[in-house]
Amino acid sequence: MFQHILLGADGSAASERAAEIAASLATRYNAQVTVLHAFTPIPHRLGEPNFEEAARQALGASQQLVESTVSRLHELGVAKTDCDAIGGAAADVILTVANTRQADLIVLGAHDLNRLQNILRGSVSLTVAQRAQCPVLLVK
Repeated sequence: MFQHILLGADGSAASERAAEIAASLATRYNAQVTVLHAFTPIPHRLGEPNFEEAARQALGASQQLVESTVSRLHELGVAKTDCDAIGGAAADVILTVANTRQADLIVLGAHDLNRLQNILRGSVSLTVAQRAQCPVLLVK
C-alpha cells in the first residue's frame, strides 16, 4: 500500500510519536521513510562572517535532528531510510519534497495550538493536510 513515507521531524514529542507510527507502517509495508526537517532560513542581512556561521549552525542542528530520527527508525526496524534538512517555510518544504519524491504518505506530529496561535503562526500540519496530493497522517 505504502512504498514511500515522508516523515516531518521537528524534535517535538508529537514528532517522536509520529516517527514511531511511521516506523510501524514502514515495517508493515516494507516502505522507505524519508525524514525531513525544514529549518528557518538565515537572513543574508547578517553579513559575513556571521551569515556563514549562523547557516552552518542551523544546518548542523537540522542534520543532527534528522540523523537521530533515522537512527531511531532503524532501532524500530525500518530498513530503508534517507533524510534531508532544507531551509524554508515548513509547509512549503514538506509539500515540495512530498511531490518531488513521490511520497505515498506524509506523517507529521500535530501540535496543540489554540485558535489564536493558529491564526498568528499558522499550522504547518493543517496547511500540509489541506494542500497535499497524497494522504496525510497527523499524530498527536
